[in-house]
This record gives sequence, structure tokens and C-alpha cells, in this order.
Amino acid sequence: MTTDSAHELVEHDVASAGAVVAAGVVLLALVIGAAFVVAQVVDVMAWFASGS
Repeated sequence: MTTDSAHELVEHDVASAGAVVAAGVVLLALVIGAAFVVAQVVDVMAWFASGS
């Protein structure tokens, strides 16, 4: 008697994996960019508060 596996192997596209990696890289770049902007704003506020 032969038993069939309830879980069939599903092949995922390499393109979809590439899209996920690309989306992760873009998200990381946005987070780094936002952190840079916040750092610049804090620096300007500190400069303004010092009265120079």
C-alpha cells in the first residue's frame, strides 16, 4: 500500500526571493536614512540651543 505525502514540495521562484531581498534592502536603506535625518535634526537643535 502506498501512502501519499500530505505535504507536497513547492518550488518557489528565484525572482520572488530576489524581490523579498530587494524589499529588505530598501527598507533597511529607509531606516538608515531616517536615522540620519533624525541625527541631523538633533544636531541642528543642539546648535540652536547653544546660541552659537
